Amino acid sequence: MSLCPLPTTNEAEMRKLTRQGGEWKNEAAVAGTTAIAERPVTRARQRSRLVTATLTAATTTTANATNYLSVILRKRTAALPGTQVALVTFAMDTPTTDDLTAFAGKDLLGYIDGAQSAFDFEEGDTLTVEVTKTGGSGLAYPIGELNVTFEPRT
Repeated sequence: MSLCPLPTTNEAEMRKLTRQGGEWKNEAAVAGTTAIAERPVTRARQRSRLVTATLTAATTTTANATNYLSVILRKRTAALPGTQVALVTFAMDTPTTDDLTAFAGKDLLGYIDGAQSAFDFEEGDTLTVEVTKTGGSGLAYPIGELNVTFEPRT
């Protein structure tokens, strides 16, 4: 009986075959008029494509046409000066359509504002998130998290 030997692999080769995940947690609700400055979510460890971006809130948040928040996802290139590339803008400005339901994920890739090619990341590129507020009283940003997934590409 002959056994088929397992191919020899190293960690770098295995990474090229696996998905990469990232997350950003917001541990406390943010008041209506307070924005959240751009911050890193995760850094691409290899050439990859952003394939999921899901926002999950701990409380239901109702969209408002006048006072609303926007969740903005961008890519910052690894090559200096870290150029911003627009990916997603989720503006909670349409009641019912843009509401967040407690513990139900909202697919942010339904709100793409960048070119499809922008979702291709090079090793070292960084995905960032920013929350802006619009209107006199804004809209409180709930406790929750953003989860993203990258698939490797060649």
